[in-house]
Amino acid sequence: MMLRRSGSGDHGGDDVACFRLGEIDVSLRSELPGPREDFASLYRAFTIDRRSVRNPIQMEVRRAGRLGRRFVIVGDGEPIGHPVRRNEVMPFLEWGVNWRVIARFPQFLQLHAATLARRGHGVIFSGSSGRGKSTLAAALMARGWKYLSDEFALVHTRTLRLHPFPKAVCLKEGAFDVAGRLDLALWQHRYFIKALKGRVGYLCPFDVAPDPIAPPSPARYVIFPRYVEKGEPHLLPLSRAEAVFSLAGSTMNHGAIGHRAVSIIADVVRGARCYILESGRIEPTCDLMEELVA
Repeated sequence: MMLRRSGSGDHGGDDVACFRLGEIDVSLRSELPGPREDFASLYRAFTIDRRSVRNPIQMEVRRAGRLGRRFVIVGDGEPIGHPVRRNEVMPFLEWGVNWRVIARFPQFLQLHAATLARRGHGVIFSGSSGRGKSTLAAALMARGWKYLSDEFALVHTRTLRLHPFPKAVCLKEGAFDVAGRLDLALWQHRYFIKALKGRVGYLCPFDVAPDPIAPPSPARYVIFPRYVEKGEPHLLPLSRAEAVFSLAGSTMNHGAIGHRAVSIIADVVRGARCYILESGRIEPTCDLMEELVA
């Protein structure tokens, strides 16, 4: 897969672009057009008219210092992280949106997980970075599974349904070859630098499937992937108590939810089947998932 690095050479501009990601609206203003145009291209299927925006997360890209070689990401008026280089802007924008969701949407219990749906059955893939969640999510989407979120699950605290937050799927460099084998082209064949994760690329859900987004769905399966290189995939049943304990550790907005987090998770898990997935080669892993959620 031929990739080109995200470059510089941007010039002035101050327009606002607006997007609707599930139930969350985002506006983006930038002092240089490159990041705004990149974001608008990646999220072109989610673009909305500025007049229809509802209480958006307001993201900005500002120049840092006189030379303009570094940039500050701002969310709702608050700087996010340290000044970054041009090819780091997109990943920081992506995370900045997540950061503001954590701060502003307590109606959702937010988990570090990928979520999809198959025939109305919601599936939570939970685990730390490097477990293959995003790669598996992209591969299952290519097989017709409906997409809800990548790495950032939204569970409604009242209905317990998984809500769509269809951010672009972020793949680390180690998954680029797998994406190529599955005919999943990285957006614009580009890569960016994401802090300690190194090179990353993005998949727009609408580049994977024509109608990829699931409606709010009940969680019927909770899966904890563990990638085993070159291994054959298999499922290990997990008790609901163990699943609750593990999911509680992946809660992103525990400060907003407080002591209710564990009881909400317990209610979600009560209606689900729980497994550890020791995954290996992506094709048989997807076969196994489809057999499970048949």
